[in-house]
Amino acid sequence: MKKEVISERQGIVLIILFIVGSSVLIGTGIQAKQDAWIAVIIAIILASLLVLMFVRILSLYPGKDLFDILTIVFGKYFGKLLSLPFIWFAFHLGTLVIRNFSEFTNVTVFPDTPVVVILIFFCILCIWGVKAGIETLGRWSELFVIIVISLILFVTVLGVTEMDINRLKPVLNNGYMPVFKGVFSAFTFPFGEVVVFIMVFSNISKCNNYNKVFLMGLIIGGLLIFISVLRLLLILGVNDIESAYFPSDISIGIIHIGELLQRMELIVTINFIVGVFVKVTICLLAVCKGITKIFDFNDYRFIVTPTVILMFNFSIFIYGSTMEMSDWAFKIWPYYSIFFELVLPFFILIAVELKNIKVKKINLE
Repeated sequence: MKKEVISERQGIVLIILFIVGSSVLIGTGIQAKQDAWIAVIIAIILASLLVLMFVRILSLYPGKDLFDILTIVFGKYFGKLLSLPFIWFAFHLGTLVIRNFSEFTNVTVFPDTPVVVILIFFCILCIWGVKAGIETLGRWSELFVIIVISLILFVTVLGVTEMDINRLKPVLNNGYMPVFKGVFSAFTFPFGEVVVFIMVFSNISKCNNYNKVFLMGLIIGGLLIFISVLRLLLILGVNDIESAYFPSDISIGIIHIGELLQRMELIVTINFIVGVFVKVTICLLAVCKGITKIFDFNDYRFIVTPTVILMFNFSIFIYGSTMEMSDWAFKIWPYYSIFFELVLPFFILIAVELKNIKVKKINLE
């Protein structure tokens, strides 16, 4: 299989857009109420420790992705068996994001257009993205990350006139427990989902270790999420956020400057589509690479289309409604995803470190 190489900059950009993904639209850490901004900050700090674990795993085996490492450390058969839950996680995450996209477009953008039509065109775009490879996706993302960051900062500045600092008060009024819940939620969505990148990052040019790539991507993406959550709280307030499925769309719809600038929901749509496209494409790439490594195929591209079709069909019936989608994202996903984002990687890190110690001891002898 041809080795695909991306630059450190492209790796950082991909992580930024992946983190922004659907979270910039739905919001995160809202369980902390008006203290959600505090929860996001703490979640970024904790997620920094998490990605250092990912970095350690990749750094011990340069040029290898997670699936290669599992085979090396655990052997051919058990390594492939351990690859299955990661493949499932990437598949499930990509499916959920596709459904987020379909719900948003159906509810706010194209309410009279059949969801299936929108999803077909989006899935075709994702097929192109995966078949083009991570190199092409990285170059494409270098341009669009500038647009995404600029639009987030632009609407935040325009929204200053609608902000009220009193909506953040009183701080910690509900005690520490809601903040802990908000931290847990933000940690797992979207920061912990970065675990998908250890399945696709195998070769980054001029990169001695992955610290810079993962940490800079996490911090910049985290700051964008922090700005978005803070803007939501200051413009809408926690009650309106909790009652809305897509609060970012509502908050930007409120912003207006005279008759010239108003109804700017298109900005949210652009950011959402770009972020979701990158997130689904990375998840698809992880799934296809994983299947390729398990069955020893020479290339992953020929299984992209069947995988997308499976995701497409699964996304249609995975939720019964937008309400069920929202409940899953905030009430179930954190407890479900923590196993794939923290527990399994920690177990693998221990095994990798033991293997490394054993190899060093053999070399010394």
